[in-house]
Amino acid sequence: MSARFLVVVLVCGLVRAQVPADRNEDGGILKPGRTTEEDVRVFVQQMMARMERLERECQDTGKSQVAFSASLVTTTKWTNQGPVNMGTPLVFKKVTTNIGNAYNPDTGVFTAPTKGLYYIRFTGSAGNSRSLNAAVLKNGENMFAIYNTLSEKSAESNGMTLVLEEGDRVWVVLWPNNSISDQSRLSTFTGFLVFPM
Repeated sequence: MSARFLVVVLVCGLVRAQVPADRNEDGGILKPGRTTEEDVRVFVQQMMARMERLERECQDTGKSQVAFSASLVTTTKWTNQGPVNMGTPLVFKKVTTNIGNAYNPDTGVFTAPTKGLYYIRFTGSAGNSRSLNAAVLKNGENMFAIYNTLSEKSAESNGMTLVLEEGDRVWVVLWPNNSISDQSRLSTFTGFLVFPM
């Protein structure tokens, strides 16, 4: 039997059990209460509409579970990327979390699966050029950046909440004459859905 049929049978039984008896002017019971078929039909339609709404909300909850976190390299050995001659997208290969599968470790791009407010964070460790300048882009537009010229392996971090439409793409780019380093956990790209909109 389907779950909906069981709900209908249960609801009909509860309606019969809860309908008050007819009362006389003194408040005394005259005869057992009666529910018309129309009353039951309307009540069942209301319950079915509620159940369908709850099913849709449960399906939407799956879309609202989005979180990712990835490191630049998979090895624990110090690895440098750059210096580069032109703006170069960074691909964070070691995926720690990818709930919703919206982050692509082959391209380094996060694609928003649903419209909402997202928190995006990027942390980078300067490479052998001792200069790290990189930015988080949304559909090619610079949203925020990190900049560090202190020393090799020194780190910077930045984050921001962004309103993303379904299908918006977010990634990190390393700017020219800069380098980044990692040992599987220091240079990271992270994001999660704060709430859908």
